[in-house]
Amino acid sequence: MNNKKRPHLVSVKTILAILAVSCFALYALFPHTLFFEDDALSQDYTFEKSYLNAALNTDPNNEKLRAKKIELHIGLSEYSQATNELDKLPKSGRKTELEIRLLYALWVDSGAKEDDRLEELSLKITAFNNWNEKVLKIAKAIGLNEKVAKYYAQNNQPLIAADYWLSAGMPIKALAIYKHYINSDIATKAIETALGADSPELAYTWWKTYGDANNIKRTLYLANLAGNTEDAAKAIEVLLKAQPNNTQYLTQAMQLRLASGDAKGAEQLLAKLLLKNPNDKELHLLNWKIKRWQNKPKEALKEFKWLMANRAVTAAMLTDSINDANALYLYQDANEIYEYKAQNRKLRGNGFAKWMQTNEYIGNPKQELNHIERFEQINGKSALSQYWKAKVLHDTGNLKGLRSLWPTYTGPKNEEDLLWIARAFWLEDDFNTALQVLKNKQQSSDDEFWSAQVDMAMRVQDKAQELYALEQLKKISPLSVGDMLHYQQLRFAGKPQELLEYLWSNESKTDRQLIQIALLSTQVNDAKAIARIHAELDKQRYNKALYPAWLLLSNWYQNQSDLNYAYTTLNRAAKLSEYNPDVVLAQGWLALQMHDTVMIERILANYSQNDPSYEWTQLLASLSIHQKSYNSAYFYLRKLAISDPSDLTTLVNLADVMRQLGYYANAAELNHYLLQHLPKDKYAYRGLMFRWAGAMAMPHLMQLNTMDELAPDTIGEPQTNWWLARRAATKLEPWQKLQLYMTNGEFNKVKQLMAEGSLSKLDELNALLYLKQPYATMQRWYEELTDEPNESQLSLLRNARTSYFRALEVNLSPEAGLNSSQYDVNVYFPYANGQWKLSISDQQNLNNNGLLFAIEDKITRGRWYFDAKIDSHQGSFASRQGLSLDSRYQWNARTQVGLKLEYNAENRQSEALLSYAQLDKATAYVNYNIDNRQNVQLSAAAMSFSQRDNGNSLINGQEYNARYQYSILKDRPIWNAYFSAQWQDFERVNALINTEQRPLRIDLQPFRRFALGTSFASTGSLEPPYLGASPSWLFDISTGYQTLNDTVDVSVSSGAGWSVLGDDLFKLQLGYQSSNKVGNSDTQLQLGYYVHF
Repeated sequence: MNNKKRPHLVSVKTILAILAVSCFALYALFPHTLFFEDDALSQDYTFEKSYLNAALNTDPNNEKLRAKKIELHIGLSEYSQATNELDKLPKSGRKTELEIRLLYALWVDSGAKEDDRLEELSLKITAFNNWNEKVLKIAKAIGLNEKVAKYYAQNNQPLIAADYWLSAGMPIKALAIYKHYINSDIATKAIETALGADSPELAYTWWKTYGDANNIKRTLYLANLAGNTEDAAKAIEVLLKAQPNNTQYLTQAMQLRLASGDAKGAEQLLAKLLLKNPNDKELHLLNWKIKRWQNKPKEALKEFKWLMANRAVTAAMLTDSINDANALYLYQDANEIYEYKAQNRKLRGNGFAKWMQTNEYIGNPKQELNHIERFEQINGKSALSQYWKAKVLHDTGNLKGLRSLWPTYTGPKNEEDLLWIARAFWLEDDFNTALQVLKNKQQSSDDEFWSAQVDMAMRVQDKAQELYALEQLKKISPLSVGDMLHYQQLRFAGKPQELLEYLWSNESKTDRQLIQIALLSTQVNDAKAIARIHAELDKQRYNKALYPAWLLLSNWYQNQSDLNYAYTTLNRAAKLSEYNPDVVLAQGWLALQMHDTVMIERILANYSQNDPSYEWTQLLASLSIHQKSYNSAYFYLRKLAISDPSDLTTLVNLADVMRQLGYYANAAELNHYLLQHLPKDKYAYRGLMFRWAGAMAMPHLMQLNTMDELAPDTIGEPQTNWWLARRAATKLEPWQKLQLYMTNGEFNKVKQLMAEGSLSKLDELNALLYLKQPYATMQRWYEELTDEPNESQLSLLRNARTSYFRALEVNLSPEAGLNSSQYDVNVYFPYANGQWKLSISDQQNLNNNGLLFAIEDKITRGRWYFDAKIDSHQGSFASRQGLSLDSRYQWNARTQVGLKLEYNAENRQSEALLSYAQLDKATAYVNYNIDNRQNVQLSAAAMSFSQRDNGNSLINGQEYNARYQYSILKDRPIWNAYFSAQWQDFERVNALINTEQRPLRIDLQPFRRFALGTSFASTGSLEPPYLGASPSWLFDISTGYQTLNDTVDVSVSSGAGWSVLGDDLFKLQLGYQSSNKVGNSDTQLQLGYYVHF
């Protein structure tokens, strides 16, 4: 047995004590070796501070130890020592971190206020990129949520980043994260984030996916925000069903029904809400709106009155309700609204005028005046309120009120209100005040205003103001004849020559001015002035409005004993006036003086009226005495004597006539009376006769005086003496005699003048044309006028050639309309009293082809015109022989009436009727020229369609045509616009016509068409004769509406012609109609040529 000694074990306490002593000794000797700089500080700050000081003394460049020391100072709130130590550290991330921690500690100790230190801390943390947990904690503490969010996002912690994005007030960035990571765990927060990011649609989408479907309130809330009215409406209906009397649900349901367009349903819910809250202004306002949306203006007005009574209306609402009331003619309701606006000072501008108009519609002027007074009390007087006060007073005839208003009147003082007030004064004969009222406006374009001033100034004899007013009136519009004369009297008082020069100075003289010049020229008795106006009138010798001027010249020539000129000018006046009775009266006196028995007999035959005027009775009595028609003279003189028994001249003539009739006793008794009353002196007697009877005294005075004695005393009278007239008539030139005879319509004297051979060649042509001999006119033209014609000669030729010419014409119409073609040869030639036309044609139609022969004669006799035509169509199956007569009468210068009869004429109603039927027709028509631009044509016709082969009738009916035409341009080019209407009225016919091959169906139906059209042309037509216009062209287009078949059609007609040899025309014409009388399109094409020979 080994009995070695077992070793003794050392206790644990002993070992620990040995180790502690050893470590302390080693630490004292080798501190760098035993201290780990990254270890956290212990809680024994004194020991640690001693240790760090000793270590830094040994190694002053040790940054880690110095950083530990700075942390220790910050932890002990020794900020100045920390700051000093920081200055010793070089620039580094560690130093920045310590600066941040020091700033944070200082900020916290200073009370954590929002100051410059916080701003500096924020900037340092923001600029610092190497964050650790301590910096992160500080960033969170000072609220740098945006930087914290970015930190977590960079460190792959997106959901935490989203929280901090929300804290930073940036829900959109948070929402972007939730969109990517959405799940049921974060759905609630994601939905709130979507709402905060103004994305309620996305929030509602997530709610529908992850939310609680049983939470109806939440569903309603989110659906409303998302604008999903359909889901919101469903949700609110569920809630309303559960709690039908819940005010909030009723309100929301009503709003949603409105949003979905269910105004009626919303109205029902609103009624419930109003029962629960009868004084709720918002509900009443909404109810008003719904009533208007529902187009219930009366109910809306009732609701509006409640709102108005509770002062819950806006300006726009007031305007809308006024419009509603006016539209329903509820003017009293509109008036109440206007009154409310006025009381609340909301009535501005045009509103007041509309209020007053509403009062006018109500028809209570007293109420209207009260409203104006009340308005002026609240708002003060205005020009508009004063104007309406004046208007009400004027409209109600309150002249006294208008006169009382004037001293304080502050209205607009325009033409209208000034005339009202002025009228109130002048009706009381206070013309001075009326004129003063009108003088308040110096500039105006109202002719009535200046006319009133003229009247007032004339009444108070203020000639200066009267002249001024007339000048203003003249600037606005041409003065009337009376006003212009008055103006000239004022301006040229006592200066007739200046007035005459003034009238001549006007560049464009009106007809009235020319008449006035003629009157003034005769008054100044200046031969040069008369010659000048005579020459001016000659330029307008066909102007009918100037006949008074010719009458004035005639009187002047009579006064100058120039009876030839007097006769010529008076005849001109008679023709231009269309034989106005006053002019004929003057002709009668002149004829009596010139012993013109033809004119005297004509006047006695045409103007011996049953009850003539006093002047006409005097003339007829004198003419009857001249013609020795003593019975007529006795009748007229007796009538004059009864009208004026004191007229001694009448009694003298009556006594002479009674003696001629054998009433000697009565004549002797009357002469005895005259001997007692007539003056004894011969010259006094002659003067008395002229004073009372003028030219009527001539037959009696010629018995007592020679013509040499009478002539000097009768020059100043309207009737020029016969003796001078006969002497002057022998001095007329041949051309003057021709004009005189043509003016008077004396055909025999024109023939006599032609026979004398004293006329020039051109005058002879004029005379032949006047005698209705254009054939002889044209013959004389070709024989005698061999030189180049001047313009007047060419004009004469044109007037003659339109009725009398020779021509050969060839027309080729491959498309003649109605599916037909036609080839014509026409020959025109004149004879002594008319114009012939011979035609031969080949017509191709619906299998009834054949030759067409026609002869036509046109005759003109005075006012009558006749056109007779006979034609024959030799068809291969059925022939036709027809005739027609068109007769017209020129009633007067404007009106022409006519009657046209047609028998077996060509029927162009349709293709079948053109080939196998014929037409009988009687047409009455009238053409009326409204003026020189406007024309109306009316016609009515009875017509009958029958078959060619057997004469059986197809249908009878009527046709009516009307056309109105307005001439826009008369020449270069001729441009017309027109409206036309055609109406054919007969029973519809659907029949068969037997042809050689097979029966042909004819479908006839009534036709009605209204059309608007226009035409342009360089000449009247492309038909002969040629009048020297090359190229000639025309174009006509119209658009029509056919009422019976509801069709719009277009009709076009065009043509052009060119002269080839000089007195000929080659022409091309094209026409098209989209729908004719049977509903088919129709085309016409024609090539033609005619030449004169």
